[in-house]
Amino acid sequence: MKRAGVFAVMIMALGAMLMGWQSRLIFYPERLPQDVEFDLPLSAEEVQINTEDGENLSGVLHRAQASRGVILYLHGNAGSLRTWKDVTSDLVPLGYDTLVIDYRGYGKSTGRITEAGLYEDGRAAYRWLIERGYRADDVVIYGRSIGSGIASKLASEVEASALILESPFSSLVTLGRELMPWALPRLTLRFRFPNEDHLAATSLPVLLLHGSNDELIGAHHSERLADVLGARSELHLIEGGAHNDLAAFAPYHEVLAAFLTQHGGSGAAFVPTLSPAP
Repeated sequence: MKRAGVFAVMIMALGAMLMGWQSRLIFYPERLPQDVEFDLPLSAEEVQINTEDGENLSGVLHRAQASRGVILYLHGNAGSLRTWKDVTSDLVPLGYDTLVIDYRGYGKSTGRITEAGLYEDGRAAYRWLIERGYRADDVVIYGRSIGSGIASKLASEVEASALILESPFSSLVTLGRELMPWALPRLTLRFRFPNEDHLAATSLPVLLLHGSNDELIGAHHSERLADVLGARSELHLIEGGAHNDLAAFAPYHEVLAAFLTQHGGSGAAFVPTLSPAP
């Protein structure tokens, strides 16, 4: 009994440690001084976005010529806008303005990372776009890796033209069970991101992009999400693609362009009002 009691205490201690260290295990933000200036082309500008819970998010909006709409890009778990701002080079040429944000705790954005807070960051970025004249049916929500959790939640709550998920997971609990089966993720994870549940609540057309050789989040996660979505989804496995290199493969660009042509908004050119954020 004594050994069983000691073991139980050890498990509880391990669980408490995991609860406290989860942000550091899951998120790898790069923090930036507030006076850092990004090297941006003339077609882009840095913007500030206020959240309803009092945080300030740093973002970069890249504008396309004769814009067909806007892509709200929710990036992966590491880095900051210092590098993520350049992801727009794959999207703007397709005719879409693209807003990339740093979540709370990333880059120059204020705040501490929580699941509820990250969901609010997605909502705040969406509201910012609508307040500046973008129509809901011209907004494409794009989530990559951890960003798929924020994007899926947002897509379950708002109107938009489409949802794109790159290298998503079915839920963070499921992924945690695969990566750390010894850690009792169902009991200890405070970040859950139940993408399956959130996608079941959206009616948007969804593009799922996944590398066949993804070493971090297996392609079966996208396959599971495709099962949940049914006819509303298009699943494309990029042969040979890993977790961070899908843009290096021609099929990624071909599939993305075709999906946006079909689902990416009205196609009507417009110029939104880009007044400073309040």
